[in-house]
This record gives sequence, structure tokens and C-alpha cells, in this order.
Amino acid sequence: MNVFYIPLGAGTFEPYFEHEDDDEEPVEGGVSRGFIARMRARFSQMIKEAEEARHSQIYEAPTTFVGRFQRKMMGWVAERVAEQRLLWQLRSVDEAVLHVPDDQDPAAALALFRDGLQKDGDRHRRLLALHALGLIASAPFVVVPGPNIFGYFFTFTVVGHFLAFRGARRGVSEVRWSVQPDAALTAIGHAVKAPAPDRYRRIHEAAAPLRLAHLARFVERMAPPPA
Repeated sequence: MNVFYIPLGAGTFEPYFEHEDDDEEPVEGGVSRGFIARMRARFSQMIKEAEEARHSQIYEAPTTFVGRFQRKMMGWVAERVAEQRLLWQLRSVDEAVLHVPDDQDPAAALALFRDGLQKDGDRHRRLLALHALGLIASAPFVVVPGPNIFGYFFTFTVVGHFLAFRGARRGVSEVRWSVQPDAALTAIGHAVKAPAPDRYRRIHEAAAPLRLAHLARFVERMAPPPA
């Protein structure tokens, strides 16, 4: 597993993991029954629908309020999937490579990355408890005709935060990390500091050697506005 530690300026870094669309979703296998099994199945279906909507080339505007709300929610789900996949994947790996800019001290970069994982785990644990209450509160909507939008939403967030918490905890304590300095990441850090007219082109040129299809867009979205 390869994780890229992206420099975004002012000593700020953001981990990046590019997921292959054909990869298996991070829901534990095995045969299980009851409420947990239904949550896992619903979670996987929501991810599938959100990914299909994100990659669809056909746009059909919903004609009802519920339809518009569902489309908006699927867009939100797709964004959260992209954000949390790194942590989800860490649940199932034993070794991983952290690619860091070659102008950074590898040991210091790894320590900073691990500290970020610890903070992510703590945050997802708190959100898990909060959204679990929301899932319980959504139970009465099961009897209301039509899709239980609140139930779907809290199912996704509860399972997502649970998997992210487990992945972050495992990434800190169990995954064996090696560090690989990379000149392309250093170039991205310089490109982020470029003035606005030239910034987008330079980010794409710097990211090209890494052959990560969505990295340049990620950097554009996460980096602070140019001065």
C-alpha cells in the first residue's frame, strides 16, 4: 500500500491514497445475520451508488424534492468516501510505504504522519458515538412511507466512522511503515506556492510523474488559496 504525504505549504501536509475503482470495498467478509449484516449491506450499496453517480456521464435533474435531496446526499457520500478510504484500507494491510518530499527528514515526516493518524482516530471515535445516537433517533422513520433518508445517512456515517477509527488505530500501532523520499512531492510543494495564473499548470506537471489520476485535483482542492 502506498500513501503519499502531500506538502500544502506552511509546514502543512495531507496524506493521499488513490483507490482503484475496481478494488473491493472495506466491509468485512464472512456470513453474518441480523442488524449488523443489514447495516453492512446498506453501507456497501450506498458506496456503490455514490461511485456510480460520481462517474456517470449522464445528468438527469431530479424532479422532486426527495430526488434532489437524495442526489445531494449521494454527492456528499462520494466526498466522504474519498476522504476516509485511506483509513478504511489501513484495516487490512500489514505493511505500507509513506512517500514523503525528499527535502524532509524521513523520521520526522513519519512521526508527524503517525500523530495525524492518532488525531484522526480520536476524532472518528467521538463522531461514531454522536452519529450512533442519530441512528437510534432515526428508527421511528422506518414506518414512514418512502425511503428512510435519515436511516441511510446515519447508517453510512456510523459504519464509516467505525471503520475509519479502526483503520487509524491500526495504522498507528500495527502497520509497519517504511519511508520513501520522492522528488515529485517536493515539486508539488513548490507548485502550490506558485501565483494563481501559473499554479494549476505547475501542480499538474509536478504530479504527472506519480501517475495518480486524481492527485492534481486533490491538491488544488486542499491547498490554501494562492497569495
